[in-house]
Amino acid sequence: MTLMQALFWQPFAEFDFMRRALVACLALALTCGPLGTLLVLRRMSLVGDAMAHALLPGAAVGYLLAGLSLGAMSAGAFVAALLVALLAGVVARFTPQREDASFAAFYLIALAAGVLLIARQGGSVDLMHVLFGSVLAVDDASLKLVAGVSSVSLLLLALLWRPIVFEACDGLFMRTVSRRSAAVHYLFLALVVGNLVAGFQALGTLMAVGLLMLPATAARFWVRSLEALALLAAGIAAFSAWAGLLLSYHASLPSGPAIVLVAGLVYVLSLALGRHGSLRAAWRPAMPATAGALGGTVLLTVLAVGLAGAPSPAHAQANPQAAARPRVVASFSILADMAREVGGDAVEVSSLVGPGGDAHVYEPTPAAVRQLAAAQLVVVNGLRFEGWLDRLVAASGYRGPVLVATTGIRPRLVYGAPDPHAWHDPANAHVYIENLRVALGRLVPAQAAAIDARAAQYLQRLDAQDQRLRALLAKVPPEQRRAITSHDAFGYLAAAYGISLASVQGWTTAAEPSAADLARLMRQMKAEQTRALFLENTGSPRMMQRVAQDTGAVIGGTLYADALSPPGTVADSYLKLLDHNLTTLIAAWQPPVARTP
Repeated sequence: MTLMQALFWQPFAEFDFMRRALVACLALALTCGPLGTLLVLRRMSLVGDAMAHALLPGAAVGYLLAGLSLGAMSAGAFVAALLVALLAGVVARFTPQREDASFAAFYLIALAAGVLLIARQGGSVDLMHVLFGSVLAVDDASLKLVAGVSSVSLLLLALLWRPIVFEACDGLFMRTVSRRSAAVHYLFLALVVGNLVAGFQALGTLMAVGLLMLPATAARFWVRSLEALALLAAGIAAFSAWAGLLLSYHASLPSGPAIVLVAGLVYVLSLALGRHGSLRAAWRPAMPATAGALGGTVLLTVLAVGLAGAPSPAHAQANPQAAARPRVVASFSILADMAREVGGDAVEVSSLVGPGGDAHVYEPTPAAVRQLAAAQLVVVNGLRFEGWLDRLVAASGYRGPVLVATTGIRPRLVYGAPDPHAWHDPANAHVYIENLRVALGRLVPAQAAAIDARAAQYLQRLDAQDQRLRALLAKVPPEQRRAITSHDAFGYLAAAYGISLASVQGWTTAAEPSAADLARLMRQMKAEQTRALFLENTGSPRMMQRVAQDTGAVIGGTLYADALSPPGTVADSYLKLLDHNLTTLIAAWQPPVARTP
């Protein structure tokens, strides 16, 4: 295989998830081109963004009623966005207010309603990942939805192209000569909404707008006729999807943003070098029209150099010994460390979310899908911790065993949902280790005795550390064992060691505290005289710093909740994480040492 084939074709030939992603994006590109062009001509570019945000409450309602149901969420999103479009259109037609102002008002109302609905669920990670999408996780149902919406949209555009164009270019003329002007306008808005609904299943609400608007705005710098604008916009959208997926694959970047960034690069080059209205045309109108070819050459050169220089995992030389061992993929770094301790040299362990990564808001990359596709065992935490994982596993084609490491643990409930952070209790860690011992022994029967021995030694080290930490904690009076953390991830730790912990956020970092939550927390701090606040390694410190300033509390250090620290640092293993968290808390509760004059 030549270098060009490896760079530009091999990922799609080898991996089904890449082909699915490309087909979904190409189907969207066919309709995004003409629809985006018409939005630009109507000067409604920002309206597309508004309608994308208006999907949020409908999708949230669909989720609340039917869970992760594609039909329910899509129907809810379509109804919500269409309602916003219709209300904005009615207000614009029967009041002096312009349509863009009406859209702004109703979209903001819809956006706020959607955020509140999500917040009422305690910050549902599953919903957030569906709303902000991953094109790599496109399944059969999503692909059929995208293809169906694209087909119907193209058919309606072909049948009603002339009235839609007349209404877009000169709405006043259309209203003068035809009574169907309003119907045509609302049909056009319905087509835009339908394609955004299809797009959010693949790219997410924000990224879908990029594929709708950026190619259309770039095309205006190159051609003038309407049909040529629509065709070129569709071509740019298709190129952006293909090139963005390749960039995502070779550079291990999130796919949705990579696609939109390629479309943005095309827009920037068009702005600089286009034939009509570009900076080049304004500064040097007599320059030959070879600038278009130059721009395309520059874009392809930049893409080829970027792909060739990217550290592609697909072409990395694997360790021969590692390749011979069964591959175990853990969802996040803490599980991966436990699996390495139990499995030892018998298995090759990797994690999807590495040290320092936040599994609550993880954005999958092609490298993650390849990891899953090559695995012999997938280890997950369960208890709704990895809301993004089911679709990713399905997209990878993995058909092997999936170990839910929390099997056998009775979870604590937070806001009516199971708290997934069970590993912070050493007693629960025993269950994790036992589940890993059984699963890895079945995976590598020849090494079962060695795996059993490593698991027993690991449990002994865990128990010895637990006893030592309990002895240190016994020196702190129970009434002093109070602290505030960033989000409610340490409930198991608090219950296991007799500690009183409160949090600013819920059990997921995707949640946002309300004013009432903060007020209640500050009153509690004053009533209980809590003076220690603790940051977390995967969260933003701004909220905790604000609470510290308002209450006079002291930030006592950083705790590790959902991820290990980088190798060679204070919490680069599960045992070190547990030790660091407890000793950091104990140090903050100790009275200051008096200095000798």
